Amino acid sequence: MAFFDIPADEELSPAVRQMLDEYRRLMGAETVSPTWRAYGRSPKIIEARLKAFQNLSHQSPAKFQWDVRNFAIMLIAHAKRCQGCFAGARFALDKLGFDEATLDGICANPGALPLKERDRLFVHYALKIATSSADLRRRDFEEMAEHGFSKEEIQEIIAFAAYWTMNMVFTQSAMAALAEE
Repeated sequence: MAFFDIPADEELSPAVRQMLDEYRRLMGAETVSPTWRAYGRSPKIIEARLKAFQNLSHQSPAKFQWDVRNFAIMLIAHAKRCQGCFAGARFALDKLGFDEATLDGICANPGALPLKERDRLFVHYALKIATSSADLRRRDFEEMAEHGFSKEEIQEIIAFAAYWTMNMVFTQSAMAALAEE
């Protein structure tokens, strides 16, 4: 038996149902992931995840297109071994016309992203921040600025990487707690 369960709709408060529906709408999905619903009895967690998604991933960084953000998510998820986020990003990229072989190649060689230089750098820095934040030095930020990123954009890249790192902790934890013995 799983440690967590998925609450039935009638067990969710109206506020939680509304927040989950808003997340589903923003994601353009038919349903809400079980890794979100598993936390449905905790309105604070659902609210925090939704607000963070809205502010740090969906709206920000607005200068970077949906495909670029999903490449970053896919590579962060690949590095952190988050199967749920990895599958979600690949699904979004597949809907945008990227085939499985291309995506596998990108995972094997992230430097070969089929993107404009600025977009490729966004993905590179988001991945570096999400996977090696303890190793960041002032020079990393100076390098980002030298590549044309403003301080505000650099902070948005940090926020984007932080959101997806947080989301992956929620997702991986829920997947483990929902697993059957």
